[in-house]
Amino acid sequence: MLERIADIQGIGLFHQANGKPYSCQRATLIYADNGRGKSTLATILRSVATADPSLISASKTIDGTMPPKVVLQFGSGHKVTFDAGTWSEKRPELLVFDAEFIGRNVHSGGAVSTDHRKNLLEFALGEAAVSARTAVDSAALAAKAASDQVNSLVGQLSGHHTGMMLAQFEQLPAETEIDAKLVDWSKRAVAATNVAAIQAKQIPATIAEPTFDLDLLFDSLARSLKDVHADAERIVKEHIFKLGEKEAEGWLSQGRQFTNGRSCPFCDQDISRNELVSAYQTHFNAAYAALKTTVAALQEEIKTGLTGLADGVSKSTDVAAAQALAWAEHVETGVITFELIKAETSLKELADLLLDLALRKENAPLDAIGDAKDRAKASDLWLQFLAPVRATNVSITLTAKRIQEYKTQLVGENAIQLQQQIARLHAIKRRYAPDVVNLLAQLATGRTAASNAETAKKAARATLDSLMTATLGKYQVSINGLLKKFGASFSIRGMSANFRGNAPRSEYGLLLRGKEIPLEGGPPSFATALSEGDKRTLAFAFFIASSLEDPKLNSRIVVIDDPMCSLDLNRRHHTRTVLRQIHSKAAQLIVLAHDPFFLRDLRDALKKEDNSAAVSVFQLTAAPHNYTDFAALDIDRECESDYARHHRLLNDFSMGTGGDARVVAKAIRPMLEGYLHRRFPGLLPKDLMFGGVVIRIRDSVAPSPLAHAVNLIDALNEVNEYAGQFHHDTNPDADTVVISASELKGFVDDALCIVHKGAPA
Repeated sequence: MLERIADIQGIGLFHQANGKPYSCQRATLIYADNGRGKSTLATILRSVATADPSLISASKTIDGTMPPKVVLQFGSGHKVTFDAGTWSEKRPELLVFDAEFIGRNVHSGGAVSTDHRKNLLEFALGEAAVSARTAVDSAALAAKAASDQVNSLVGQLSGHHTGMMLAQFEQLPAETEIDAKLVDWSKRAVAATNVAAIQAKQIPATIAEPTFDLDLLFDSLARSLKDVHADAERIVKEHIFKLGEKEAEGWLSQGRQFTNGRSCPFCDQDISRNELVSAYQTHFNAAYAALKTTVAALQEEIKTGLTGLADGVSKSTDVAAAQALAWAEHVETGVITFELIKAETSLKELADLLLDLALRKENAPLDAIGDAKDRAKASDLWLQFLAPVRATNVSITLTAKRIQEYKTQLVGENAIQLQQQIARLHAIKRRYAPDVVNLLAQLATGRTAASNAETAKKAARATLDSLMTATLGKYQVSINGLLKKFGASFSIRGMSANFRGNAPRSEYGLLLRGKEIPLEGGPPSFATALSEGDKRTLAFAFFIASSLEDPKLNSRIVVIDDPMCSLDLNRRHHTRTVLRQIHSKAAQLIVLAHDPFFLRDLRDALKKEDNSAAVSVFQLTAAPHNYTDFAALDIDRECESDYARHHRLLNDFSMGTGGDARVVAKAIRPMLEGYLHRRFPGLLPKDLMFGGVVIRIRDSVAPSPLAHAVNLIDALNEVNEYAGQFHHDTNPDADTVVISASELKGFVDDALCIVHKGAPA
């Protein structure tokens, strides 16, 4: 139980309020004018109930110089404090009905939001559903965490299964030697998209095998002139030797052409019988000339026939190799090479051999040069030269065959299907990459966890749903019962709960004059169909229904801020009734109100029910600088009428129990006015002054009831004459009149006699 609101400082109007002198009882009634701090006090109690410091921080004294601070004293003197922006502990036993409750749980600005319905459901279910809600929240968090984990893994995998559903990606079978297959299929795909260009590429052709006619050469080397005389040959050679010039033989041969056989072309001497000239004729005859020509050409023929053969083959090989290389990305072409050095070596050796034979022939044109051994060696060297050429052609032929086979295959390729297969192979490669295998394993585990968590969440929701259905069913009956007793013209219907959104929320509608009123939409709607009093009544019914159903109500401190705010007068009675019910069941009831009559009537109702009930009544009152402080309150005096207050002042003075003489003197005339108005209700206008009242009575005649008071005229005039001197309406110097206590007492007694006896003293 809350025993004292000991101190409040720096919060709203409570700049430095001291509540230590005022104890709180099981029923505590706190009076305050509007704007004096009731709502702030309710907010403070709500803040400690929820341990929410923001409620206090938001209410810090605007022009205050002190930091927010609260000291509350609970049972056995236990203190709970708010200091340095935090509560020393939480006191959840406090249940607070105030504007914050309405704005949080029922409506705000006439509108009912999703948050209102969530909060109302939470409040209605109370602690009975705490474990069920905790289980739902825990299961929902677990399900969300598991789902988030699955989504995270799916997100991490998204870049690995591009162009393919994840489920398909997971089911891809493993493949061996996938890299080699990718290379092969990629080549085929590229080729299939460029068939025409590939088909136009040249296939390497075999190299034409070089030729050299050894037989013809050796035939030339073996030729001789049988008709050439050996002595002529000798004589000519000797003469040429004498001349000592290499070109002598040629010069002699050319000069021979200008002779007629009879005279010398140089000196015109007779040469017909000259032996040397005859030898010239024999030596330079036509057959011999032909032989000499052939022999002279042999060396050039050998050089021309053999020079560049190896290099030509090498260049042709390079061409074939380049052509094969152009196919290398499609076909395994192998290596096409030519053993140039080996070929050149054989060819050089052959050339040296043949040139030597040719030189020998040139020196002895009539001799047969070159035997069978020379011929065999030359033939062998030629074959040694041809061997590398033939080996190169074998490689070229094999490569050309492979290329041709590939070209034949290429005609039947489908580029689209090949690309699809390549994409599939790439997907398989990614699917079985170690990091992806690991992610998929985690995904499988995560899916299992998510499935289990979702099952647990559904089970927890089913449990909570069952509890909500039972609780809200009773809640609706209780609320409608309260609304009926409050005299409300509407009721709620279809109260239920659902799990739309992130948390369960309540659902209900209104029934007004037989018509269903939605909470939203319309018109009409909650905002337009209900008055402010109806809305507050509905909120109050929600609060009371939940509180009365609270299994821990006997340990609760129920705080009600202004239960009569916006409520019709005909609802006052049942409001007192439900507060008595709360009081009878709760550990403590604290009511804050701006209506002292309601608080007085509530106190009297509690006392009537149990005369020994402990009821504490005090107030929030104005302090210096228009701040607020706690103060004592006589609720009966606060609620008494002017007539009763004036009567009490006169009676106390007459009994000698004190009182301010001037105040008493001023109270005589209004007390008598009140008496006469009550004695003759409806006969004396309310605004009629005392003198006018006396005149009305004086001038009355039977059967007017006023005629029964004619006997009071003289006494009334005497009292009026005395009392009038203390009122400014009849005496501007009223405040300076000296008062005699004994004289005053006489007129007080006379006035009381008129009231008590209805006759003069």
